[in-house]
Amino acid sequence: MSSVTLRELTKRYDGNDALSLDSVSLDVAHGEFICLVGPSGCGKTTALRMIAGLESVTSGEIEIGDRVVNDLSPRDRDIALVFQSYALYPHMTVFDNMSFGLKLRKVPKDEIKTAVTDAARILDLERYLDRKPAQLSGGQRQRVALGRAIVRNPAVFLMDEPLSNLDAKLRVQTRAEIARLHYRLGATMIYVTHDQVEAMTMADRIAVINMGKLEQVGTPRELYDRPANQFVAGFIGSPSMNFVPMQVESVDDGLRVVSAGGDMDIILDDVDSSAIRRAGVSEVVMGVRPEHIDHLPRNDRGLQLRASVDVIEFLGNDEHVHLNSGDHELVAIVDARTPLTIGDSLTLSASSEAIHLFHPETGVALK
Repeated sequence: MSSVTLRELTKRYDGNDALSLDSVSLDVAHGEFICLVGPSGCGKTTALRMIAGLESVTSGEIEIGDRVVNDLSPRDRDIALVFQSYALYPHMTVFDNMSFGLKLRKVPKDEIKTAVTDAARILDLERYLDRKPAQLSGGQRQRVALGRAIVRNPAVFLMDEPLSNLDAKLRVQTRAEIARLHYRLGATMIYVTHDQVEAMTMADRIAVINMGKLEQVGTPRELYDRPANQFVAGFIGSPSMNFVPMQVESVDDGLRVVSAGGDMDIILDDVDSSAIRRAGVSEVVMGVRPEHIDHLPRNDRGLQLRASVDVIEFLGNDEHVHLNSGDHELVAIVDARTPLTIGDSLTLSASSEAIHLFHPETGVALK
């Protein structure tokens, strides 16, 4: 396995003034599992295809191991690709599909058999080696596609939304299988997805891309707890973080922020007050995650919120409660045993530690 380094990687398509990828720099360590996430059209698949050699590089460098591979063909980069579509040969058995690439490279038959048998054991495909793709479920077909990549023992695995064609149950199951696969192989994996839940549950680190720019790179915990800006804060976490524009006001012992209708206010602690003073702003965007909203009022510093219940989504242990607070709609996650009905008027709260503050123009986190 090898490391992957992107240096100021840029892609511009002919006839398009906007950059599809804008000076992206990223280091992927040997054996690391990193996810590229972002909305559709953000440039994450373009980045993956450039690493694979399927797209040309406008400027910048791609290094795999100790080699700059910009001018190398895909077959010479020692990478394996797993796509959204399984791309299996329907007339071949599972064994033949998994071994096809090795046969093209004229690997000896005994080595091929050993490699395919080992991969099949890892992926629980041993009893399906004589079957053809039409006799397999979607999850099994995707495991065959993974097996075809494994037997090559590449320097880097590249995966482009490999779970998108699976139903919800199979997606969860295969997600766990890919995570176990990475642990067993110690492989370098770069995984593209628009699903932040996939990224949060599988990746060692996540790279968030938006409109061709790399917004933030960090562990799932770092991105969840300390988002660099409002875009990352809203993209990471499900349901998404709540955002409300707030006015900054002076009070006797510091600062507070108040929503336009006065239905939300936060007495800020010293850390938040100092951050706002350094930024020199009179307005901020307040962010709070649904799971950090408490359905009971607080007596200390933090968010105080008055709202009415619009919609209740029952999810078993929890309920997603959609709230109307003046001009703002928010979502809170509460225990399903909490007695709530539509139309209830509530006083809610969140601790100071749970509050995020963002610059109203740039969206950059203020603390």
